[in-house]
Amino acid sequence: MDKVEFTKIIKEIVSQSAIEGTLENLYDPPGRNPDQQLKEQSEWFKALDPNDREMVSKVISEAVHESVFGFLCVLDGVRTISDAGESNDLNLSIGNVRLNETSGELLHDIYKNV
Repeated sequence: MDKVEFTKIIKEIVSQSAIEGTLENLYDPPGRNPDQQLKEQSEWFKALDPNDREMVSKVISEAVHESVFGFLCVLDGVRTISDAGESNDLNLSIGNVRLNETSGELLHDIYKNV
């Protein structure tokens, strides 16, 4: 698996699943007795006109993509999670292949383009 393949999988399995799952929960909260907050969110969402529901869907999609993008920035070492002055040196590998090498295109850049 290379960087591009990994990033495509992340986009499909993580991003798209989160977007679809969130929207499914808004349309039809899961379980026999869904959480009250989720029921209230669902009622509010379903009361919106179709244009507003579409806008909420776009906001959810953007939030998910920005979250994954930010996480990939951390893996790439361009967004720090360490105290001031310290650097991240995270290694993401599958087998012997390091996916977040600093040479070549970075994961967060690939994510924006797949």
